[in-house]
Amino acid sequence: MRLARVLAPAAVAVVLLAGCGGGNDGSAAPTPSSTAPASNGIADQTAEEILAAATEALKKAGSYQIKGEAVDDGDKLSMDLRIAGDDLAGTIGMGKSSFELLLVGGQPYFKADATFWKQVAGPEGAGMAKLIGDRWVKVGKDDDNFKGLFDLADTQKMLKPDGTVVKGEVKEIDAGPAIALVDDEDKGTLYVATTGEPYPLLIEGSDGDVVISGFGESFPEIKKPAEDEVLDFSEFASGS
Repeated sequence: MRLARVLAPAAVAVVLLAGCGGGNDGSAAPTPSSTAPASNGIADQTAEEILAAATEALKKAGSYQIKGEAVDDGDKLSMDLRIAGDDLAGTIGMGKSSFELLLVGGQPYFKADATFWKQVAGPEGAGMAKLIGDRWVKVGKDDDNFKGLFDLADTQKMLKPDGTVVKGEVKEIDAGPAIALVDDEDKGTLYVATTGEPYPLLIEGSDGDVVISGFGESFPEIKKPAEDEVLDFSEFASGS
């Protein structure tokens, strides 16, 4: 359930959020003064059981969107990612630069703007940006410099706490009623829906918040790019 994650695109380390937000469904139950969704009973379970249920619910959803912002050492960081199964597509922003991520069939790609390449490559950045243009950069599936960028497609890793989770209180958040799970190490708080499916809805931390939504939605933008839109990073790096 770490809120801050270190990414290493090329030579740059950036901090990224992990988190959630979204709606919830469930049958309505009448009350004396209003109609409210029926409880899913998740709040009666232990913290570990709630986390396991949230992880399973997100996996069963098959697809979802994660979106959020943070500030690290005065730099604004943001992310907007759509995830479907083991694939993903989206944008990471860091300061004045940004880059897109794409993971299809286990093959990772990224596409960066000129500002990003200037930050990464210094004096050679302008030349790299011109050479690469608007193409996707294809990277090795096991390239450690890029592997961490795509971990958010892994539900287990995304919700894994740094320490032990402790059950907090049920409260109303923008997405609906949810129970808090607090990480006793980094103090980040994960909110899990208490109505409908026990989806993870929100992670709050000292550096920012992230929302998960779009459970079960279709994301047509997650598709393999055409060959003429791709530059193989291994060939580029070796000067081929």
